[in-house]
Amino acid sequence: MLKITPPDLDRILAVLPLFHITGLVHILHLPILLNAQVIMLPSFSMPTMLSTVTKYKIKELLLVPPLLIRLVRDPEVDNHDLSCIERFSSGAAPLSEEILQLLQKRFPNTGFKQGYGMTESCSCITGHPPSHYDYKYAHAVGKIVSSTSIKIIRENGTEANINEPGEILAKGPQITMGYLNNDTATKETYDQEGYLHTGDQGFINAEGLLTITDRIKEMIKVNGHAVAPAELEDLLLGHGFVEDVAVLGIPDAYTGENPKAFVVLGSNSDGTEEALGRELLDYVRERKIRYKWLAEVEFVDVIPKSPSGKILRRVLKDRAKKGEVGVVVKEAVKEKAKL
Repeated sequence: MLKITPPDLDRILAVLPLFHITGLVHILHLPILLNAQVIMLPSFSMPTMLSTVTKYKIKELLLVPPLLIRLVRDPEVDNHDLSCIERFSSGAAPLSEEILQLLQKRFPNTGFKQGYGMTESCSCITGHPPSHYDYKYAHAVGKIVSSTSIKIIRENGTEANINEPGEILAKGPQITMGYLNNDTATKETYDQEGYLHTGDQGFINAEGLLTITDRIKEMIKVNGHAVAPAELEDLLLGHGFVEDVAVLGIPDAYTGENPKAFVVLGSNSDGTEEALGRELLDYVRERKIRYKWLAEVEFVDVIPKSPSGKILRRVLKDRAKKGEVGVVVKEAVKEKAKL
Protein backbone atom coordinates (compact mmCIF):
# COMPACT_ATOMS: atom_id res chain seq x y z
CA MET A 1 0.00 0.00 0.00
CA LEU A 2 2.89 2.38 0.75
CA LYS A 3 4.18 2.02 -2.82
CA ILE A 4 0.99 3.58 -4.20
CA THR A 5 0.66 6.18 -1.42
CA PRO A 6 2.87 9.30 -1.30
CA PRO A 7 4.75 9.79 2.00
CA ASP A 8 3.37 13.33 2.48
CA LEU A 9 -0.24 12.16 2.85
CA ASP A 10 -0.82 13.40 6.41
CA ARG A 11 -4.51 14.36 6.33
CA ILE A 12 -7.36 12.21 5.06
CA LEU A 13 -10.90 13.50 4.62
CA ALA A 14 -13.52 10.86 5.43
CA VAL A 15 -16.18 11.44 2.79
CA LEU A 16 -16.98 7.86 1.81
CA PRO A 17 -19.01 5.47 4.02
CA LEU A 18 -16.88 3.59 6.52
CA PHE A 19 -18.81 0.35 6.06
CA HIS A 20 -17.63 0.13 2.45
CA ILE A 21 -14.31 -1.61 1.78
CA THR A 22 -12.70 1.65 0.61
CA GLY A 23 -13.70 3.43 3.80
CA LEU A 24 -12.70 0.46 5.94
CA VAL A 25 -9.19 0.21 4.44
CA HIS A 26 -8.31 3.73 3.31
CA ILE A 27 -10.01 5.77 6.03
CA LEU A 28 -9.88 3.51 9.10
CA HIS A 29 -6.71 1.44 8.60
CA LEU A 30 -4.32 3.17 6.18
CA PRO A 31 -4.08 6.34 8.35
CA ILE A 32 -2.75 4.21 11.22
CA LEU A 33 0.06 2.97 8.99
CA LEU A 34 0.78 6.49 7.74
CA ASN A 35 0.29 8.15 11.14
CA ALA A 36 -2.12 10.46 9.32
CA GLN A 37 -4.91 12.60 10.71
CA VAL A 38 -8.49 11.69 9.72
CA ILE A 39 -11.08 14.46 9.44
CA MET A 40 -14.62 13.11 9.74
CA LEU A 41 -17.65 14.86 8.27
CA PRO A 42 -20.66 14.79 10.62
CA SER A 43 -22.90 14.49 7.57
CA PHE A 44 -22.34 15.05 3.88
CA SER A 45 -23.11 18.18 1.94
CA MET A 46 -21.11 19.76 -0.85
CA PRO A 47 -20.53 23.07 1.02
CA THR A 48 -19.42 21.19 4.16
CA MET A 49 -17.02 19.00 2.23
CA LEU A 50 -15.50 21.90 0.30
CA SER A 51 -15.13 24.17 3.34
CA THR A 52 -13.44 21.31 5.22
CA VAL A 53 -11.00 20.79 2.35
CA THR A 54 -10.12 24.48 2.54
CA LYS A 55 -9.87 24.61 6.35
CA TYR A 56 -7.62 21.55 6.72
CA LYS A 57 -5.67 21.99 3.46
CA ILE A 58 -6.52 18.53 2.18
CA LYS A 59 -3.98 17.47 -0.47
CA GLU A 60 -5.68 14.32 -1.75
CA LEU A 61 -9.42 13.98 -2.10
CA LEU A 62 -10.66 10.36 -2.15
CA LEU A 63 -14.05 10.31 -3.85
CA VAL A 64 -16.28 8.19 -6.07
CA PRO A 65 -17.45 9.10 -9.61
CA PRO A 66 -20.83 10.66 -8.61
CA LEU A 67 -19.03 13.15 -6.35
CA LEU A 68 -16.37 13.92 -8.96
CA ILE A 69 -19.14 14.60 -11.47
CA ARG A 70 -20.67 17.05 -9.02
CA LEU A 71 -17.30 18.73 -8.53
CA VAL A 72 -16.98 19.62 -12.21
CA ARG A 73 -20.57 20.88 -12.48
CA ASP A 74 -21.64 22.30 -9.12
CA PRO A 75 -21.38 26.13 -8.97
CA GLU A 76 -20.74 25.80 -5.21
CA VAL A 77 -17.14 24.88 -6.09
CA ASP A 78 -16.48 28.47 -7.18
CA ASN A 79 -17.15 29.70 -3.63
CA HIS A 80 -14.15 27.89 -2.15
CA ASP A 81 -10.37 28.15 -2.50
CA LEU A 82 -9.38 24.58 -3.42
CA SER A 83 -5.81 25.34 -4.47
CA CYS A 84 -4.54 23.02 -1.71
CA ILE A 85 -5.75 19.96 -3.63
CA GLU A 86 -2.82 18.23 -5.30
CA ARG A 87 -4.64 15.17 -6.63
CA PHE A 88 -7.95 13.38 -6.82
CA SER A 89 -8.34 9.70 -6.04
CA SER A 90 -11.22 7.62 -7.34
CA GLY A 91 -12.48 4.06 -7.31
CA ALA A 92 -15.58 1.85 -7.02
CA ALA A 93 -16.82 2.57 -10.55
CA PRO A 94 -15.48 3.78 -13.93
CA LEU A 95 -15.04 7.50 -14.55
CA SER A 96 -15.71 8.69 -18.08
CA GLU A 97 -13.09 10.34 -20.29
CA GLU A 98 -15.35 13.38 -20.63
CA ILE A 99 -15.51 13.89 -16.85
CA LEU A 100 -11.75 13.39 -16.52
CA GLN A 101 -11.18 16.13 -19.08
CA LEU A 102 -13.55 18.47 -17.25
CA LEU A 103 -11.85 17.67 -13.93
CA GLN A 104 -8.42 18.47 -15.34
CA LYS A 105 -9.74 21.68 -16.91
CA ARG A 106 -11.36 22.88 -13.69
CA PHE A 107 -8.40 21.83 -11.50
CA PRO A 108 -5.43 22.18 -13.88
CA ASN A 109 -2.73 21.90 -11.22
CA THR A 110 -3.87 18.55 -9.85
CA GLY A 111 -3.02 14.93 -10.53
CA PHE A 112 -5.28 11.91 -10.61
CA LYS A 113 -4.99 8.40 -9.22
CA GLN A 114 -7.34 5.48 -9.35
CA GLY A 115 -7.58 2.11 -7.69
CA TYR A 116 -9.32 -1.09 -8.68
CA GLY A 117 -10.64 -3.71 -6.33
CA MET A 118 -13.75 -5.15 -4.77
CA THR A 119 -14.99 -6.32 -1.39
CA GLU A 120 -13.62 -9.81 -2.09
CA SER A 121 -10.16 -8.36 -2.70
CA CYS A 122 -10.12 -6.29 0.52
CA SER A 123 -9.63 -3.12 -1.52
CA CYS A 124 -6.81 -2.81 -4.06
CA ILE A 125 -5.82 -5.20 -6.81
CA THR A 126 -4.26 -2.37 -8.81
CA GLY A 127 -3.50 1.30 -8.19
CA HIS A 128 -1.60 4.21 -9.66
CA PRO A 129 1.88 4.64 -8.17
CA PRO A 130 3.07 8.25 -7.62
CA SER A 131 4.96 8.13 -10.94
CA HIS A 132 1.61 7.75 -12.74
CA TYR A 133 -0.52 10.46 -11.13
CA ASP A 134 -0.69 12.27 -14.47
CA TYR A 135 -4.08 12.57 -16.18
CA LYS A 136 -2.70 10.81 -19.25
CA TYR A 137 -2.87 7.57 -17.22
CA ALA A 138 -6.30 8.31 -15.75
CA HIS A 139 -8.17 6.01 -18.16
CA ALA A 140 -6.43 3.03 -16.53
CA VAL A 141 -6.83 1.76 -12.97
CA GLY A 142 -3.12 1.47 -12.26
CA LYS A 143 -0.53 -1.26 -11.90
CA ILE A 144 -0.75 -4.53 -10.00
CA VAL A 145 -0.03 -4.05 -6.29
CA SER A 146 2.70 -5.99 -4.48
CA SER A 147 2.44 -9.77 -4.00
CA THR A 148 -0.53 -9.94 -6.37
CA SER A 149 -0.93 -11.67 -9.73
CA ILE A 150 -3.54 -11.10 -12.43
CA LYS A 151 -4.71 -13.18 -15.36
CA ILE A 152 -6.77 -11.95 -18.29
CA ILE A 153 -8.84 -14.88 -19.58
CA ARG A 154 -10.59 -15.16 -22.93
CA GLU A 155 -14.08 -16.68 -23.20
CA ASN A 156 -12.50 -20.02 -24.21
CA GLY A 157 -10.52 -20.14 -20.95
CA THR A 158 -7.09 -19.35 -22.40
CA GLU A 159 -4.93 -16.44 -21.30
CA ALA A 160 -5.20 -13.27 -23.36
CA ASN A 161 -2.28 -11.36 -24.86
CA ILE A 162 -1.14 -7.82 -24.11
CA ASN A 163 -3.91 -5.31 -24.98
CA GLU A 164 -6.41 -8.14 -25.51
CA PRO A 165 -9.54 -7.96 -23.32
CA GLY A 166 -10.90 -10.76 -21.20
CA GLU A 167 -12.14 -11.48 -17.69
CA ILE A 168 -9.85 -10.29 -14.91
CA LEU A 169 -8.73 -12.93 -12.40
CA ALA A 170 -6.73 -11.94 -9.32
CA LYS A 171 -4.76 -13.77 -6.65
CA GLY A 172 -2.89 -12.42 -3.65
CA PRO A 173 -2.70 -12.29 0.15
CA GLN A 174 -5.44 -9.65 0.29
CA ILE A 175 -7.95 -11.82 -1.62
CA THR A 176 -10.55 -13.46 0.59
CA MET A 177 -10.79 -17.25 0.60
CA GLY A 178 -14.50 -17.44 -0.22
CA TYR A 179 -17.96 -16.72 1.10
CA LEU A 180 -18.83 -17.82 4.63
CA ASN A 181 -21.26 -20.77 4.66
CA ASN A 182 -21.87 -20.47 0.92
CA ASP A 183 -19.95 -23.17 -0.92
CA THR A 184 -21.90 -22.65 -4.15
CA ALA A 185 -20.96 -18.97 -4.46
CA THR A 186 -17.37 -19.77 -3.49
CA LYS A 187 -17.01 -22.40 -6.22
CA GLU A 188 -18.54 -20.05 -8.79
CA THR A 189 -16.21 -17.18 -7.93
CA TYR A 190 -12.91 -18.81 -6.93
CA ASP A 191 -11.11 -21.40 -9.05
CA GLN A 192 -8.92 -24.30 -7.88
CA GLU A 193 -5.76 -22.18 -8.16
CA GLY A 194 -7.21 -19.64 -5.76
CA TYR A 195 -7.89 -16.96 -8.37
CA LEU A 196 -10.83 -14.64 -7.81
CA HIS A 197 -13.02 -14.34 -10.92
CA THR A 198 -13.90 -10.66 -10.71
CA GLY A 199 -16.61 -10.62 -13.38
CA ASP A 200 -14.94 -7.50 -14.81
CA GLN A 201 -13.55 -7.28 -18.33
CA GLY A 202 -10.30 -5.50 -19.04
CA PHE A 203 -6.83 -5.63 -20.55
CA ILE A 204 -3.22 -4.95 -19.58
CA ASN A 205 -0.97 -2.88 -21.83
CA ALA A 206 2.78 -3.24 -22.38
CA GLU A 207 3.47 -0.78 -19.56
CA GLY A 208 1.63 -2.99 -17.08
CA LEU A 209 -1.41 -0.71 -16.68
CA LEU A 210 -4.79 -2.37 -16.29
CA THR A 211 -7.81 -0.84 -18.02
CA ILE A 212 -11.37 -1.89 -17.16
CA THR A 213 -13.73 -2.04 -20.13
CA ASP A 214 -16.91 -3.27 -18.46
CA ARG A 215 -18.68 -5.80 -16.31
CA ILE A 216 -18.96 -9.02 -18.34
CA LYS A 217 -22.45 -9.78 -17.10
CA GLU A 218 -23.58 -6.28 -18.07
CA MET A 219 -22.51 -6.61 -21.69
CA ILE A 220 -25.32 -5.95 -24.17
CA LYS A 221 -25.40 -8.40 -27.09
CA VAL A 222 -26.75 -6.82 -30.30
CA ASN A 223 -26.82 -9.26 -33.22
CA GLY A 224 -23.90 -11.08 -31.59
CA HIS A 225 -21.92 -7.86 -31.08
CA ALA A 226 -20.89 -7.06 -27.48
CA VAL A 227 -21.75 -3.49 -26.48
CA ALA A 228 -20.26 -2.15 -23.24
CA PRO A 229 -22.73 0.03 -21.29
CA ALA A 230 -19.81 2.04 -19.88
CA GLU A 231 -18.80 3.13 -23.40
CA LEU A 232 -22.21 4.65 -24.11
CA GLU A 233 -22.47 6.10 -20.60
CA ASP A 234 -19.12 7.84 -21.07
CA LEU A 235 -20.32 9.30 -24.37
CA LEU A 236 -23.64 10.53 -23.00
CA LEU A 237 -22.04 12.14 -19.95
CA GLY A 238 -20.16 14.33 -22.40
CA HIS A 239 -23.43 15.87 -23.59
CA GLY A 240 -24.14 19.26 -22.09
CA PHE A 241 -27.51 18.59 -20.49
CA VAL A 242 -26.94 15.03 -19.23
CA GLU A 243 -26.44 15.10 -15.45
CA ASP A 244 -26.25 11.32 -14.98
CA VAL A 245 -26.92 8.20 -17.04
CA ALA A 246 -27.12 4.42 -16.99
CA VAL A 247 -27.30 2.14 -20.03
CA LEU A 248 -28.95 -1.29 -20.02
CA GLY A 249 -29.85 -3.87 -22.61
CA ILE A 250 -33.53 -4.38 -23.42
CA PRO A 251 -34.95 -7.41 -25.26
CA ASP A 252 -35.54 -7.18 -29.00
CA ALA A 253 -37.09 -9.87 -31.20
CA TYR A 254 -34.78 -9.11 -34.12
CA THR A 255 -31.40 -8.24 -32.58
CA GLY A 256 -31.66 -10.06 -29.26
CA GLU A 257 -30.94 -6.90 -27.27
CA ASN A 258 -30.60 -3.18 -27.87
CA PRO A 259 -29.09 -0.44 -25.66
CA LYS A 260 -31.41 1.80 -23.66
CA ALA A 261 -30.29 4.90 -21.77
CA PHE A 262 -31.80 6.09 -18.49
CA VAL A 263 -31.00 9.80 -18.31
CA VAL A 264 -31.12 12.40 -15.54
CA LEU A 265 -31.35 15.87 -17.05
CA GLY A 266 -29.20 18.70 -15.76
CA SER A 267 -30.62 22.04 -14.68
CA ASN A 268 -29.31 23.61 -17.88
CA SER A 269 -31.47 21.45 -20.17
CA ASP A 270 -33.82 23.41 -22.39
CA GLY A 271 -36.69 21.98 -24.42
CA THR A 272 -39.30 19.27 -24.19
CA GLU A 273 -38.27 15.79 -23.12
CA GLU A 274 -39.35 14.50 -26.53
CA ALA A 275 -37.02 16.95 -28.28
CA LEU A 276 -34.18 16.27 -25.85
CA GLY A 277 -34.62 12.54 -26.30
CA ARG A 278 -34.40 12.88 -30.06
CA GLU A 279 -31.27 14.96 -29.67
CA LEU A 280 -29.63 12.25 -27.54
CA LEU A 281 -30.57 9.52 -30.00
CA ASP A 282 -28.98 11.56 -32.79
CA TYR A 283 -25.97 12.36 -30.60
CA VAL A 284 -25.14 8.65 -30.21
CA ARG A 285 -26.06 7.81 -33.82
CA GLU A 286 -23.58 10.38 -35.14
CA ARG A 287 -20.71 9.09 -33.00
CA LYS A 288 -21.10 5.31 -32.78
CA ILE A 289 -21.39 2.36 -35.14
CA ARG A 290 -24.94 1.25 -35.93
CA TYR A 291 -25.21 -1.67 -33.50
CA LYS A 292 -24.34 0.69 -30.62
CA TRP A 293 -27.21 3.07 -31.36
CA LEU A 294 -29.73 3.61 -28.59
CA ALA A 295 -33.15 2.05 -29.01
CA GLU A 296 -34.70 4.21 -26.30
CA VAL A 297 -34.05 7.06 -23.92
CA GLU A 298 -36.00 7.18 -20.66
CA PHE A 299 -35.85 10.25 -18.46
CA VAL A 300 -35.68 9.55 -14.72
CA ASP A 301 -35.20 11.64 -11.59
CA VAL A 302 -32.19 9.71 -10.29
CA ILE A 303 -29.89 6.85 -11.25
CA PRO A 304 -29.94 4.33 -8.36
CA LYS A 305 -26.46 3.66 -7.00
CA SER A 306 -24.82 1.89 -4.12
CA PRO A 307 -23.05 3.94 -1.39
CA SER A 308 -19.79 3.34 -3.28
CA GLY A 309 -21.19 4.79 -6.50
CA LYS A 310 -21.89 1.63 -8.50
CA ILE A 311 -24.94 1.80 -10.75
CA LEU A 312 -27.69 -0.49 -9.47
CA ARG A 313 -28.85 -1.73 -12.88
CA ARG A 314 -31.06 -4.36 -11.30
CA VAL A 315 -33.11 -1.62 -9.62
CA LEU A 316 -33.73 0.00 -13.01
CA LYS A 317 -34.78 -3.34 -14.46
CA ASP A 318 -37.13 -3.97 -11.54
CA ARG A 319 -38.73 -0.54 -12.04
CA ALA A 320 -39.66 -1.48 -15.58
CA LYS A 321 -41.16 -4.79 -14.43
CA LYS A 322 -43.34 -2.90 -11.93
CA GLY A 323 -44.53 -0.53 -14.64
CA GLU A 324 -42.67 2.45 -13.17
CA VAL A 325 -41.74 4.16 -16.40
CA GLY A 326 -40.78 7.78 -17.01
CA VAL A 327 -40.96 9.67 -20.29
CA VAL A 328 -39.62 7.36 -23.01
CA VAL A 329 -38.38 8.45 -26.43
CA LYS A 330 -37.80 5.66 -28.95
CA GLU A 331 -35.78 5.61 -32.13
CA ALA A 332 -37.70 5.52 -35.41
CA VAL A 333 -38.87 2.07 -36.45
CA LYS A 334 -37.29 2.42 -39.89
CA GLU A 335 -33.86 3.00 -38.32
CA LYS A 336 -34.21 0.05 -35.96
CA ALA A 337 -35.12 -2.27 -38.84
CA LYS A 338 -31.78 -1.56 -40.53
CA LEU A 339 -29.72 -3.06 -37.70
